[in-house]
Amino acid sequence: MISFVHIPKTAGTSFRLGAEHCFGLESIAYDYGKESPATTPFVVDTLYEGAKDFWEFKRLCEHQGVSMVGGHVNASRFVSLFGVGQTLTFLRDPLQRMASEYAHFVRHYEYKGSFHDFYSRAIMHNRQSKILHGVDVEAIGFVGLTERYAESLEVLNACYGIEIPRREDNRGRQRLEAEHEISAEDEAEFQRLNKRDIQLYDQVAELFDQRYRLFLEGKPWAHARLVEVKPGRIAGWAWWQGESDEPVAVEVWANGKHLDTVTAVELRPGLCRLLPPRGGYVGFQLPVKLQPGDQVQCRVASTGQWFPLRPRRVPEPDG
Repeated sequence: MISFVHIPKTAGTSFRLGAEHCFGLESIAYDYGKESPATTPFVVDTLYEGAKDFWEFKRLCEHQGVSMVGGHVNASRFVSLFGVGQTLTFLRDPLQRMASEYAHFVRHYEYKGSFHDFYSRAIMHNRQSKILHGVDVEAIGFVGLTERYAESLEVLNACYGIEIPRREDNRGRQRLEAEHEISAEDEAEFQRLNKRDIQLYDQVAELFDQRYRLFLEGKPWAHARLVEVKPGRIAGWAWWQGESDEPVAVEVWANGKHLDTVTAVELRPGLCRLLPPRGGYVGFQLPVKLQPGDQVQCRVASTGQWFPLRPRRVPEPDG
């Protein structure tokens, strides 16, 4: 069962309708809020009426043969029920996404304010990073890009063994990839207000480039993150995409030299709420002797996948 985090104006409607074609509407549970006609009735009964019973919601999903749960929800809403590996979403260039959402509000909700009025509201700042808050982007089962929708579907379908067709629905421009025209003043102000979203999108775009290259080479992707870099220790986590329980062998490099290879088999209790593979035994660490300013990077031994995408510097000691 996959869990689709539908970020508004990221080709989510196209994906949703493609999923209906693939799975059948009766095999999908939607959560678009209590008042939305798209929300599945048993979702309202278990998650909005009376005591919210998420476990009963999961039980009903399994009983009714649900293949996908989806909606305008935060990534953390269902991740502890279905697992981070089964969670997927799409991101879009933040400025273009905001312009598309503004046009949608003008067309469908008769919004009368200017584009500046629309994106200046605090609720609209860093929309994508707020939706993914609490779940590391490297851990999410699949993160696609609206601007590379066809390639994203190619990787996603292969990852989950499904066949969701490409569609282009609920779009205000001629193509999903078409750009909205925005003034230089609005662009500069938007960038000032949405630094987290811009940083997140740039990171995801680079991760997607790397993942797609591995896909074309027939190599598996590893969800991996370097969490701690200190003069005496480095630590992180890694696991394979999909259902594999094989541990990931991680090379640790410093200043361009291979220091050692470790295996990601240590328990990371903080990740257990995400239901990662191996029961959370996906961590690694290595005692090291490094100096402030040294550059550290890791590599998946069997595939050559680097993480992070750029080396991290050992920080100066506090105080």
